Amino acid sequence: MSYTVEVTREGDAWIADVIDLDGAHTYARNLTALDEAVHEVIALVTDAADDDERPDLHYVYVGVDAEFTRAAELGEARDAAERRQRDLNAATATTAAKLAAAGYSVRDIAGVLKMSPGRVSQILGSKGVNPKVQNRVNRGKRAINGPTAARVTSPS
Repeated sequence: MSYTVEVTREGDAWIADVIDLDGAHTYARNLTALDEAVHEVIALVTDAADDDERPDLHYVYVGVDAEFTRAAELGEARDAAERRQRDLNAATATTAAKLAAAGYSVRDIAGVLKMSPGRVSQILGSKGVNPKVQNRVNRGKRAINGPTAARVTSPS
């Protein structure tokens, strides 16, 4: 779930009003505390359980100067980039583990994922795959089964 939150500055306090959620408004002296207070008031108004996923919030700042608005946009962009990076890291780790289990070498995995072999080894180690043992097993399979054909082709 996501909510739009309108934020204004009054004296030394930030006032937040959650749009489309009657009775959901709060205040705090700084924006970090305001973010926490907004999540708390949403949980109270919606009667959300403690273990429910926290909603995404989109803040709209009213009555602030252009530089502050620009800073808020940069903060949103940084947050989106960090979420994207976490998603990429998870997908990379899963794919690296699957490729290792399928018999690809650390160097081949590194090449296709555009990262260093050392980083691939770290990822595989954190996923419980020992790349040295996996590579020995793979070499043994190749010795028994002979050379393998290319597994990935690219269109011409």
